[in-house]
Amino acid sequence: MDILYRIERFEEDYAVCNATDDRTVNIPFEDIPVDSVAGDQLKYVDGTYRKVE
Repeated sequence: MDILYRIERFEEDYAVCNATDDRTVNIPFEDIPVDSVAGDQLKYVDGTYRKVE
């Protein structure tokens, strides 16, 4: 099963995300799509985070 990350909020230079495995993960802005907003779900694929449509 793939782990998904839901963006909860943005802090200084990272997105605070809740993962489907019950972890909280801070992902740097440069590692997420530039048009990301709170509520988006991300998936880590081939070394990058991508939005789940």
